[in-house]
Amino acid sequence: MQSFNFIDIILFLGVSQGLFLSISLRLVHNRNKSANKMLSFLLLIAVLMLFGRISAFRIPESWVWRFGVLIDTTVFLFGPFIYTYVRRLVFNEVPTFSLKWWHYIPAVLHLGYYFWTLSIPLKTFNTLYFSGNLNLMFFIVEATGLVLFIFYWFKTFFLINQYSKEEEKHLSYHQSIHHFLVFLLSTLGIFMMLWLISFLSVNFLRKPFTYINYVTMWISTPIFIYVVGYFSLRQPEIFRIPFQHKSRSEKNRLSPEEIQKLQKRLHYFIVEEKVFLLPDLTLKGLADKLNTSSNNLSWLLNQAYQTSFYDYINKYRIQEFINKVNNGDHLKNTLLAMAMDVGFNSKSTFNRVFKTTMSTTPRSYVKNRNVA
Repeated sequence: MQSFNFIDIILFLGVSQGLFLSISLRLVHNRNKSANKMLSFLLLIAVLMLFGRISAFRIPESWVWRFGVLIDTTVFLFGPFIYTYVRRLVFNEVPTFSLKWWHYIPAVLHLGYYFWTLSIPLKTFNTLYFSGNLNLMFFIVEATGLVLFIFYWFKTFFLINQYSKEEEKHLSYHQSIHHFLVFLLSTLGIFMMLWLISFLSVNFLRKPFTYINYVTMWISTPIFIYVVGYFSLRQPEIFRIPFQHKSRSEKNRLSPEEIQKLQKRLHYFIVEEKVFLLPDLTLKGLADKLNTSSNNLSWLLNQAYQTSFYDYINKYRIQEFINKVNNGDHLKNTLLAMAMDVGFNSKSTFNRVFKTTMSTTPRSYVKNRNVA
């Protein structure tokens, strides 16, 4: 009987923590529920990956190699689940978004291949496995898995870019979720590149790396997903924006009379009511005050003012900040406190918007004004 060692501890902790996170995410109420549901499935896949990869080196029984074929099915599910998780996390769609069935054809085909191996006697399977007669199938599986991983990585990349653009149409502030998504995609991109290098080196250059290979990539990836799971447990509810499908531009969405009325109401709520002082102001929130739809207001800002909702609102916030400086408020309050008073919810956003608008930093602006 083998002794209990460090590898066994990794296996036990990895599997148990994955199961814990998967269950915990399903119990988190009213916080990104649809996205967390998909993440819990992703964590279960990570558990299977981790268990399969590590146990292959810890369990001496010959049947474990056949079990490894089943574990490889998860490779074809990882990309679609990552894309679905990100889309559910940042976009609001009714009904809840799910990929079409054909995205899962590779996983189903591989599952069929696994059941075919079950029809072969274990002794025959082991002979085929260790003699190298299954190497071509393993090559096809890994190559297909790698291509699909790259495909869904880019699909998720374009999705995040779309979110960045849509966010400025619907929110007057930036959510921190964008930094998380960049971190998520960047890390997966590193895994993808290392996997690609390993695949090319082993199959075409015949120079395998000791620590960079198919197995280590699919041990590292589940561990990373655990990090994502822990982050999601503490993640607040995210304002999910409507998913915009590509469509023709609507040049005449509103009549001239409707435009004039909407502009008057917009001017009243911005200039008189100063709704831009609300740090969590959204396109929908302002549209509701104007008794119009989000699409109408977005169209008006784009067509009549040639600006996004984000830029439009923050322009007034910057002007309000400058008014405070002109009134001498900076002599008794910090610049950050003043920024928060005019509607900004973070120092980084305020500094970035101010520099874009005024071509200088807030501190330099105040300093130069005092000199003048």
